[in-house]
Amino acid sequence: MQSLPHPYIPIQASEGSVLRARAMQSYLLDLRKGLARYAPIPPVHLMVLDEADWAARVKHPYGFPFQRTSLREGLYLFLPARYPERLIWRLREALVPAIQRAGRPPGQPGDFLDLNLGHEYAHAVAVAWKLRTRVRWVDEFLANYLYLLALHLALPELYPKAKRWGLLLAQLTPSEPSLGSYETKPKRLSDQLWFQGQFTTEAARLVEERGDALLQGLLQAAPLRKSTVHKLLVGLEPHLRDWFASFAPQKRPGSEKITKALGWEGVGDPS
Repeated sequence: MQSLPHPYIPIQASEGSVLRARAMQSYLLDLRKGLARYAPIPPVHLMVLDEADWAARVKHPYGFPFQRTSLREGLYLFLPARYPERLIWRLREALVPAIQRAGRPPGQPGDFLDLNLGHEYAHAVAVAWKLRTRVRWVDEFLANYLYLLALHLALPELYPKAKRWGLLLAQLTPSEPSLGSYETKPKRLSDQLWFQGQFTTEAARLVEERGDALLQGLLQAAPLRKSTVHKLLVGLEPHLRDWFASFAPQKRPGSEKITKALGWEGVGDPS
């Protein structure tokens, strides 16, 4: 292992992974420039690990980038030194139906995973700014918003690619598209990707139409609370009410049962 100190993105890298780690550090530093204008961001540690070093430190399966973040224990991003072929093939297989509908993707699966490290960085920033609610779909949506906003501000050449990935993922067909199911049920890879696509495309709409307005309101309201975050979101962005409702289960043809609209599942009492 090699340690590379840095005031904003310190690195720990497995042997042979330093060049990859520095490239990803540069990417994250650009995203930081886009977001640091709003509030201070503490150091976020980047761990670029081979499979052995990964297994010695975390229990997550090797491959998918992820974050482990806590204001008490620190902010950490984990990135594999190389994506395993089994993961790349799983992604390719999951994306086939979307590609058939929407056309060629804007890159290879590894490109998507590298770009999406910015989403994991946005989770760390949200924790630092006390915007994490511990409602999974809210936290994922807000991370996508922060990620897209940072790209739009600091890396506008990459923003269209991230948006195109989101549009492609949104073409998948979920097994259960409700926000409540996102909280309570394990997700197939295609379901996870579909939700990611929905959150990305809506975040892009907010960034393009409203800029940083949502972030400004969230920071004024921080720390966010699970019981009131729905009121806050629709108060800041009323259009989100209709978007949230679009995830409600739809009435099937021929069914006499009337499906109840979205009840802010997993968020708290909406009254």
